[in-house]
Amino acid sequence: MTRRNELKNLFRATVGVLLLATASALAENNLKFGKPDCPGRLLDKQFFVICYSPEHKIPIWVGYALTAADLDGPATRTNNFRADPALPADERSRPKDYSKSGYDQGHMAPAEDFTRSIQAMSTTFLLSNMAPQRPGLNRNRWKQLENAGRRVAKSQGSVWLFTGSIFIGNKPIQEIGADKVAVPTHFYKVILCVHPDGTKEMFASVMPNIAKLQTGLGKYATSVDNVEQLTGLDFFSALSESEQKSLESKVGSLP
Repeated sequence: MTRRNELKNLFRATVGVLLLATASALAENNLKFGKPDCPGRLLDKQFFVICYSPEHKIPIWVGYALTAADLDGPATRTNNFRADPALPADERSRPKDYSKSGYDQGHMAPAEDFTRSIQAMSTTFLLSNMAPQRPGLNRNRWKQLENAGRRVAKSQGSVWLFTGSIFIGNKPIQEIGADKVAVPTHFYKVILCVHPDGTKEMFASVMPNIAKLQTGLGKYATSVDNVEQLTGLDFFSALSESEQKSLESKVGSLP
């Protein structure tokens, strides 16, 4: 092997190690304040982390960090909805499952939170990041909730979010498409905001998956404690017990 080829191989190996280290650092930061249990497949998408249900073919939760700087990127919406190739064929949902179903392909990690790069934006359009949402929810109150999360990140600098699906009640789970994608009865979002002075604040919302919702985000505000009771998940478990007790019991008002 020539000296030139040796240097090329060394460079490639070094770049590979750096990329792996960067991805690991990003994943660690996304879950900096704790990882809820994942009774499914854990998918590290670098920009966000998905706990995916192979049975229901939707996310149980999606978690990521968001900063003000992340929202200043140049990427525009890609709309390249597609099955996730990281999943076995029998565990994937596909765009045709949603076609003429009466449901939108609802992002759990919203596209507008990932304008930092085309790669980040495109990754949000993997269907492993989607769940069936009524258009009246997805395009109205849910969109307002996502906008509110971005406002907190822009004004305060750093937030950590978990978003996912809930099945409430004893009725059989509704499914759409040939792949039998489960339709959640409700969706939740929990947000941990770390203010510039280091103080923390939490927000939480639960919305029913219905066509028409009442006006105002305040109607759906709740505590993180309540979301934990509904989901059986433990959010932000890396915080001290005293911080969890204090922050998770409060019902915060999103801007």
